[in-house]
Amino acid sequence: MSGPARSAVIDLGSNSVRMMVVEAERDGAWRVLDEERAILRLGDALARKGALAEDLARAQYVFAALVARARGLGAERIVAVGTAALRSARDGAAFSAALGRAAHLQIRILDGIEEAELGFLGAMHTLDVRDGNLVDVGGASSEISYFATRRLRLAASATVGAVTLTRNALHQDPPSKSELEAARAAAAEAIRVAMPEPRRGLPLVALGGSFRSIAKMHIAQTAYSFPSLHNYHMPPAAIADLEQRIVRLALRQRLLVPGLAAHRAETAVAALTLAQALCNHLQPSEIIVSGSGLREGMLFERILPGGEEIPEDVFGPSIRNLLFQLGEEPDRDLIAWADELFTALGPLLPQQEAPRLGRAAAQLRGIGRRVNFYDRHRHTFTLVTSARVFGLSHREQLVLAASAAYEGPRRTRDLLVAYGPLVDRGDVLLAQRIGLTVAYAEAMARQTPSARPRISATIEPSRIELRINGAPKPPDIPFDEAARLAGQFGKAFGRKLVVRYTEDQQSV
Repeated sequence: MSGPARSAVIDLGSNSVRMMVVEAERDGAWRVLDEERAILRLGDALARKGALAEDLARAQYVFAALVARARGLGAERIVAVGTAALRSARDGAAFSAALGRAAHLQIRILDGIEEAELGFLGAMHTLDVRDGNLVDVGGASSEISYFATRRLRLAASATVGAVTLTRNALHQDPPSKSELEAARAAAAEAIRVAMPEPRRGLPLVALGGSFRSIAKMHIAQTAYSFPSLHNYHMPPAAIADLEQRIVRLALRQRLLVPGLAAHRAETAVAALTLAQALCNHLQPSEIIVSGSGLREGMLFERILPGGEEIPEDVFGPSIRNLLFQLGEEPDRDLIAWADELFTALGPLLPQQEAPRLGRAAAQLRGIGRRVNFYDRHRHTFTLVTSARVFGLSHREQLVLAASAAYEGPRRTRDLLVAYGPLVDRGDVLLAQRIGLTVAYAEAMARQTPSARPRISATIEPSRIELRINGAPKPPDIPFDEAARLAGQFGKAFGRKLVVRYTEDQQSV
């Protein structure tokens, strides 16, 4: 039986060249093995000369090195695409062919609509957003899309990007007032021409390095505590605030701005100018930053089975991916007990969140042992908060992590209070209840391996009576884990737990 297949995608953008090597199962589960990036700034040559020939030698070196790296990692299939710089330069086709010859790999030059479509595909596989606009501010173009019911309805490409706008309009350091006005006018006109009839007031999904850089500055400014940029929500007003701050700074000052990477400092003013022009045009209700885009779109379109279809559920597959990344198989006995317990305790748990978070917590309960069995719960929390779990808000991901890592009500509270404004008392209580339910299911599954119980409950103001049918009543054992956890129901649920096995009607 063959193992997972390895493939690679390479994106030759107008600012940078990026490669991603992935390993994928036949069922669509996948994991990233390696990523590489090189800053080539092909958009510079495009803006100055309309051609790329002067950058050929270093581009050949970088591209060939990335391809060799992918092949060295066992990639059997490599897909490479070029975007705005290659499609806009008068020598773009010849330049692309020369790169391909150097690495023995053909490069597909995307038109603007194809680039927008691939960015949309990558984002929709990793975000749970139903309706909205999507933008990708690149080095030499900005793609704009409108989607409804998770289907792409309109895609366009504006012929302006952060690198070309910098080269064409922003010459002084810092830019003069007249230069800023000219840059804003050029950005607004290019966006208006690309999408003359925008759908306003919707969430704006933002892709690409320019928007990620903006989000990092905002995160640094607000001391946001969650470690992931993907699915970060940002108010549109933050763009105007950052623009007013950054445009006054010279390059040497921008290099010191928290969250702004050195390779983004030169084009930061143009990136914010474009971001603000997009906000003016689309008037978004909020901005949702996506860490996935074109390369992930290439992965789904060309490599993963069925990936070209937009999924309704992104959460379930991402949990499967996380288990695949860690080489972990869920405990089926634990999951069976957890499913029964969550159904029985349903009136005490939020119906929208608890079922999916509870099952995922049961699936992820043991992943920390991959690091260290004896400290597995702490490592489980770290792994889940660090993972790219799709389809959850950052708040929900914290609840999931604390639930899967449950050791006790106080430990759960201590894990979550460190994340300050992201979680509140209700979130702590939810994690305690989900986590205790999963931990109790684990203890019961260990007591009675392979049992498939049927559980019902009577919930009263002062007690919960569980009735278990389909599993034998275990003998009384001092310091039994299930009995220990049963004692925690009073803190988590505010009720004493009584367990009865319906065959003999005895309490535990």
